[in-house]
Amino acid sequence: MWSILYYLRNDPEKLRESQRKRGLDPSIVDIAIKYDKEWRRKLTELNKLRHKHNVISKEIARLKGEERKRKIEEAKRILKEIERLEREVEELKGKRDEVLLSLPNIVDDDVPIGEDESDNVPIYFYGRPKVWRGYLSSFLEQTKGHNVEYEIIDWKPMSQYDMLKFLGKADTEKAAKVSGSRFYYLFDDLVWLEFALIMYAIDYLVKKGYRLVEPP
Repeated sequence: MWSILYYLRNDPEKLRESQRKRGLDPSIVDIAIKYDKEWRRKLTELNKLRHKHNVISKEIARLKGEERKRKIEEAKRILKEIERLEREVEELKGKRDEVLLSLPNIVDDDVPIGEDESDNVPIYFYGRPKVWRGYLSSFLEQTKGHNVEYEIIDWKPMSQYDMLKFLGKADTEKAAKVSGSRFYYLFDDLVWLEFALIMYAIDYLVKKGYRLVEPP
C-alpha cells in the first residue's frame, strides 16, 4: 500500500493510467487524493494544537493564582479540540486507506492493454506441450511468432476439477448451496489425504518448537 501511497502523492497520473489499462474507473485516485490531503491538513492542525498544549502545560507549572486558572481552562479547551481532531484524523485515514487498499497493483509499462485474458501476450513457452487435437487451432494462435515444438494427442485432458468430479471424489455444487461458491465436499481418500497433510504440518511445526493449541 505504501508504494501506491507514494505514487498518489508524487505521480497520481501513473495510478490513473494503471486504472485505465485495467478498464477500471480512474476517478477513484482523485477520491484517495482528496482524503489524503484532508488527512494531512488535519494532522498538521492536530500537531500544532498538541505543541500548543505542551507549551501551556509547562507554563502552568510556573504560574500561580488567576493566571494559572486561566491557563488551565485554556489547556482543557485545547485538549477537547485535540480529542475531536484525533477522531477526525483517524476517520480520514481509515477512508483513505480503504480506497488505497481497493486499488490493484500498478500495471507495468510493458504489459499490453486488453479486454480480458484472451488478449494476454505469451512471453516464453517451456517444454514440449501435449495439445489435444480439438485445441490445436487455439494453441497455434496463442503460440504465433514462437517456435514451439508440440505433440498432438487425441484424448481430451481433464482439469483437476473435472477429474475429481469424474472420480466422485469431490462435489462443489452441493457445497455451494451450503457454504457458497469456492467451497467443496471431499470424499474418501481425499479426506484422508487432507488430514495427512494437516498432521504433517502440525508435526513439522511442533518439531520446530511451536506449541500446539486448540482454541475455544
